Amino acid sequence: MTETKDIAPVIGSDSAFDLDQKTKDATIVSTSEVSSDREKSTSWARKIGSFFWDSIEGDAEYRQYVRRLDMFFFPTVCFGYFIKYLDQTNYSNAFVSGMQEDLSLYGNERNWLNTWFALGIMVGSVPAQMTQLSFIRPSILIPSCEVIWSCLVIGMGFSKNIRTMYALRFFIGLFEACAFPGYIAMLGSWYGPKELTKRLAILLQVESIASMFSGYLQAGLYTSMNGKHGLAGWRWLFIMDAVISFPIAFWGFFGLPDLPHNTRAFYWTEEHIQYGVERIEKFGQKAQPKLTWAEIKRVYLGSEIWAFVLPYTMVAACHSATSYFNLWLKATGHTVVQANVLPTAGNALNIVATVLTGMTVDRIGCHYWVIVVIQVLMMFSNVLLSVWHIPKGGLMFAFYLSYAGSAATPPLLSWAYKLNAGNSSVRQLLVATANVVSYAWVLWVPLVLFPTYDAPHYKYGYQILILFGGVSVITVTLMWYLYRRRE
Repeated sequence: MTETKDIAPVIGSDSAFDLDQKTKDATIVSTSEVSSDREKSTSWARKIGSFFWDSIEGDAEYRQYVRRLDMFFFPTVCFGYFIKYLDQTNYSNAFVSGMQEDLSLYGNERNWLNTWFALGIMVGSVPAQMTQLSFIRPSILIPSCEVIWSCLVIGMGFSKNIRTMYALRFFIGLFEACAFPGYIAMLGSWYGPKELTKRLAILLQVESIASMFSGYLQAGLYTSMNGKHGLAGWRWLFIMDAVISFPIAFWGFFGLPDLPHNTRAFYWTEEHIQYGVERIEKFGQKAQPKLTWAEIKRVYLGSEIWAFVLPYTMVAACHSATSYFNLWLKATGHTVVQANVLPTAGNALNIVATVLTGMTVDRIGCHYWVIVVIQVLMMFSNVLLSVWHIPKGGLMFAFYLSYAGSAATPPLLSWAYKLNAGNSSVRQLLVATANVVSYAWVLWVPLVLFPTYDAPHYKYGYQILILFGGVSVITVTLMWYLYRRRE
């Protein structure tokens, strides 16, 4: 009893309360420290993750907005570009898979197919982009052209002679001309300077994915569908291309959001639209003015657009050795399946190099130096191919290295959009104009420098590609100088 009495006052005493309070405080401090450590850990994890994808870091509103862009808009663009480049690769794979023999194409017909396609692109690019800015929304024009384009691709599979193919390739190019410039202009209008390069890198790597897919698809169709219903395996390749294209084209009517100031996409609320407009205006962008003749004259008589077009053209030209890799494989005794599959390793290299380059540029900038380093590597690749009489492994390495050349294009594009943030008309017409000049420039390259009858060893082709690499370094330096002087 005495012990109980002695203990009872202690339990209710101030010292006991103080002890209990200290225990609680210690628990709160401990919990707070754990919570703080967890937030710090999360913060570091987000910072690391944001190197690979920007929407991992930032406030909640920003993350939700960009994720919605990435969920609806960006995949629509990627799939749309995929079907276009699948066709551009398919005719090359079809050529080495029986089309040459079936249609007796032993002259320069392969290059002429590319020439007629390029002519269609050149004729259609700028008028199509101006149409999107003045009369028809991109979300209507681009998918409509894709549906027509898909029907024309089916015609390639049933063509009986090369003249029909020439006509089809021209109109395929004509209806495809609106797509790439339209996609890039929309991406540059929705994504900010720290977000655009990696997405352009991924978009352009859709080329490599389409090339890989085309190689595997042609290899599979050659072994499983050759002769089915009286059609050769290479003809089935064009038919399957169109089958894949139709649903992607129809989705474009819903997935493409036009521009932030005039969007009516189903996945945006009024709050999203207001946030998006305020966001891009912070980047210095403005609403697209009506495209009048005076505005067109201002764009094309200014230096900004041409300062971009020149390096863009050279960058696109200097890594074109990849187009002749499968011809070298065929000439050196590789099977049809190997000639279709081995280039896919180069496409895989291209994907890794370009995406990592895009992520690095978005994180730390340095557009100019990244472009210059890649062009130097392309010059080295073409030096090896020019020498030619080196071990077979050396030539294989040179061809594979040339696939990394397209890694320079995303930094160049995002840099141009950043430098012209306040000049809406220039931004919208940059790629369309560059496409015309680029296709016009490379139009003569296959016919003059890489004639099919000289394959796979060309007399002057790879030497001229070295020159293109050097000119690309000079012109991108000129671009840097002009904009720096303006600032």
